[in-house]
Amino acid sequence: MAVKKEQTTILTGIIIPADWNNRHEVIAAALATADEKEYRIGGNKKGRELLNLLQRQVEVIGSIAQDGKGRTVITVKRYIVK
Repeated sequence: MAVKKEQTTILTGIIIPADWNNRHEVIAAALATADEKEYRIGGNKKGRELLNLLQRQVEVIGSIAQDGKGRTVITVKRYIVK
């Protein structure tokens, strides 16, 4: 099976909740862009920091790949709150 090559990109959008635990706490986030695409945020340190910025507009620099469920995921290298 071919491995999809990651590419670095810059995206701007709003941080939105993507998954919750049993206590209804947000445990994963996504970036919703102006072109109505959603990018799941990877669970690295910078990605976890974005959980504190729900409903805020940010510019994210990172690598895009597909996860095992076919979702587009961005692994955040840097971000800027707009």
